[in-house]
Amino acid sequence: MKHTIPALIFSLVLTIAISAQPPRRGGPPIHQGPPPLPKSKVVSMADPLNDFATKGLGRTHSFGGVPNAALAETAAKLILANDEESLPALIGALQLSGFHIIDKDQKILFKPATDANGTAFFDYEVVGMLRASQLGVGSSLEKIGNALAGDNQDLKRLNLPKQFLSDLQAARRSGDEQNLFLANLVFELGGAFRLSTTQSPISLIQTSLIERRFLGDLIEAYTADAGQALFERRDHPLVDEFSVRRIGASFTSSVDDSPCGVGDDITKYVGYESKTHKVLKIFDRIIKGVQTGDIPDEGKSPLPNILTGPKKLFKPIAGQIEKANTVLSYYKLIAANMNIEAKIDIPEPMPLVRTKDFDSGAVKIMTATFQIKYANSEAINCAGKMMKAVSGLEVEVPDDGPLKDIPVKWEPLDRAENSPLYVDTFDGKDAYNQKTDETGQNKIKLTGKPQKRDLSKMPVVPVPKKDRWRVSVATEKMDAKKDLSKIFFGGAGLKAGIGSVIGLIVELIPEMMGKMALKSYRVDIPVRDWEPCSEDWGGTITYTKDLFKTTVVRSTRSSNGNSTGDGVSTINNHVEVNVTLNPRDPVQLAAKSPKNPANFQVYGYYIHKFEGKREADPCCGPTEGSFSTSFVSGQETDFNGSFMSPFGLSFSGGDMDFQLGFDFATAGIKSHHHNYVQVTGTNCPLEKNESSDENFDGTITLSDALASGRYRERYLDPTGDFLSGSKTYQIPDGSTINWEWDLSRCKATR
Repeated sequence: MKHTIPALIFSLVLTIAISAQPPRRGGPPIHQGPPPLPKSKVVSMADPLNDFATKGLGRTHSFGGVPNAALAETAAKLILANDEESLPALIGALQLSGFHIIDKDQKILFKPATDANGTAFFDYEVVGMLRASQLGVGSSLEKIGNALAGDNQDLKRLNLPKQFLSDLQAARRSGDEQNLFLANLVFELGGAFRLSTTQSPISLIQTSLIERRFLGDLIEAYTADAGQALFERRDHPLVDEFSVRRIGASFTSSVDDSPCGVGDDITKYVGYESKTHKVLKIFDRIIKGVQTGDIPDEGKSPLPNILTGPKKLFKPIAGQIEKANTVLSYYKLIAANMNIEAKIDIPEPMPLVRTKDFDSGAVKIMTATFQIKYANSEAINCAGKMMKAVSGLEVEVPDDGPLKDIPVKWEPLDRAENSPLYVDTFDGKDAYNQKTDETGQNKIKLTGKPQKRDLSKMPVVPVPKKDRWRVSVATEKMDAKKDLSKIFFGGAGLKAGIGSVIGLIVELIPEMMGKMALKSYRVDIPVRDWEPCSEDWGGTITYTKDLFKTTVVRSTRSSNGNSTGDGVSTINNHVEVNVTLNPRDPVQLAAKSPKNPANFQVYGYYIHKFEGKREADPCCGPTEGSFSTSFVSGQETDFNGSFMSPFGLSFSGGDMDFQLGFDFATAGIKSHHHNYVQVTGTNCPLEKNESSDENFDGTITLSDALASGRYRERYLDPTGDFLSGSKTYQIPDGSTINWEWDLSRCKATR
């Protein structure tokens, strides 16, 4: 299982054999006249948080190696990066910490990577606590502890905040890998805000981790060995009957106007309610066990006044836990179902036409309208009713509406020297520093650039091009204290009256907000540019390659009798290549210069994951016997880059028929690689040594070709020769390849 560490500069060559395309009789039609007008294209950028309500939780990031302080630091950095990998990294870190992740119906979505700690998070909680943390929602150990103590003087004397901090600090040196990882993760998630005192600000992720482990520890405290502190693993036969689903206790509401209907299960909406009933039931069994002598009580519990005291002292804290859980869950429910949507509008007809001379070309106004929407509003409304029934807290159902007066950023995806457009704003500020108006709109002006030389007095051909932009809610430009309140606290409909309890637990800590795009869109703007007449083709080509394949793998035996493992192999690959051709001008053609390189923009990833189990292995190092090991291993590569490189285009034919083909091969593209092995369970001590987690940078190369063939449409008119089309096919490994192109050249040279 051990991986060989690759060289720092790693070259992965993607070579695809040219697949022959059999000619079709008759050929495609050749039209007299110009090609159809193109349309602008808007693509929603990858956003696991924003897509949760419609697409679910998504994938996990698999961390290899042994759970330790270094791995906790790595996990925290990925989570705090606030990009598309943050949510998978949080899921993976929760698995390493021993948590189950379940949906509203308590179906297990992700199991712990190693032993379960007995508690779980609902899927919406995972999304909600990440998004809320990115929006600056946090707390402190003092707030958590004081909220749990409430007005009870006996509980206040316990100084829960101080106890939380000391036990967390001790757990950072725990002999148990899982608890050591969890405690270090809590500290590392503070980023620049180190958890050093009970007043130190902590994010909602940190708050949720502490609260959830405290709840589990409190329930199981009597089953612990004497003297064991919080945030330590507890093993006792009594725990076995309390499955992960115990945290989703059913609660029957007596509120007749609940949209959920009387008697519905609040776990489907908030997931937390009747901890009082559940905890006290367990407490009764433990007290009985102590009285009968079945459970030893040596008076050394870390929380003596709670855990060995009378039931009347335990009841207040159980009730406060109930309220705290409800408040936190409602916050996370709203955050998880909060969607930022944008409508991008550019008036038709397109394309935007660039000038042929030194004057400016055509002008278009591009409008982005941002609004906030709440998915599953009925569920949120139900949770609000339940929340009132449980805790007396007043909340309002969030309202959809425009995002007013918040920062917006427009950024070009093409290099400025290659862009055919100018972008101007209406307020005189740069495109990176815009704001929405009262209707949630922001407008920018697109203008065709003047040419570098006068083309108006020479033969030219219209060339189809694209100008690509990304528009997003620009949180890194926000006034955190003002703008964040508009988005979350203003839109979430939290009444002032809720502050009496909510304010004791969570608050807005703007300084903790990380750089984050709430929602981003890519806009492809079609442009009609002009090039001097040339026998070279100009225009754009887009290439994509996708593969998603799951395979059941059967193990093989090595000479010593050990197996490679049965399991499931999953491959998820995506490659996207955008090419803009640069035809030679008449001077270069006359000089017989080599063809100009094209502009490339590439992006992609390769993910290969294997979840396996080796059973009945006879050897564990020098030890003989029968051993079983479950593990997850994989390789992940991601890459992106912009550069110039040759692109091959072949064309032959006359007015009645033609053949077209493409090929390209890039130089090295910067890439990041992650190789890992995670042992999730074993009875062979040496197997733990096989765990690894390797991250390194390298390069990859891409290459492919479309065999010459008759593809789609050709248009001929006095202005030029136009090719527009696409080709999709599968190759032997199961990958789907798609080519799309819009090309032109001077008709006189055909």
